[in-house]
Amino acid sequence: MGPIILRNFIIGYLSMLVLMVAISGYSSVQLGNLSESANLALNVEQRMIDHSEKLADAFLSEVRYAGKFIVTHAAVHQDQFKQFKGDFDRYLVQLKSLQGPKEAVQRLARAEEYHAQFHILFDKEIAYINKQQPYAESRYREERERLVDYLLRELDAFKNDLHKSLQQRIGDIEQAALKSRKITLIATLLLVGLGAIFAYRLYHKMSSEGATSGAVRVNDLLGGWLRSISWRKGFGISK
Repeated sequence: MGPIILRNFIIGYLSMLVLMVAISGYSSVQLGNLSESANLALNVEQRMIDHSEKLADAFLSEVRYAGKFIVTHAAVHQDQFKQFKGDFDRYLVQLKSLQGPKEAVQRLARAEEYHAQFHILFDKEIAYINKQQPYAESRYREERERLVDYLLRELDAFKNDLHKSLQQRIGDIEQAALKSRKITLIATLLLVGLGAIFAYRLYHKMSSEGATSGAVRVNDLLGGWLRSISWRKGFGISK
């Protein structure tokens, strides 16, 4: 193998090696991005949707037992109310720790504020009931219903925002996967094409070099034979 062919071989091999490394690097980066997006979709947004449903159920249970306590003044209903309030606070802490989209976090903060106002209002009613003092029950009831309506609207909007974010993230994952597949396919075809071109040129150069070397050997043999004949003729004339 001549130096020119060896040089072309090294250049072609390095070119294909660089392309293979580039394809592998791109695929690794894309897989990492897809894995991160899938993790956010499953471990953050979907969990937030599940916790928000539990949060709404806990709050509705609070409202139900608060109403029962106001009517019956039974301590058992107040205890059940406190139990569901603890459930609400626990789910709220879990939702905050997940750190979802900005819009959803803002709605969760407003829901927490309405929940705090509801309890302030209910605590006032408990104080009136325990002291057996008359108070404007209808006004307090209307205020509680207003806060309940506000809070449930925020939780519904909170879940809708999460559903939209989840669907968008799934769509982004599908688009990224499709794009990665196309680029990888194109790069693979390019690598195959370069390999075929490189193999053809290498074969052509080696064939040309082999033919040239063969022609040189034939010429050398022919020249030697002619010189031998000439020498013999010359020797015969001299004799």
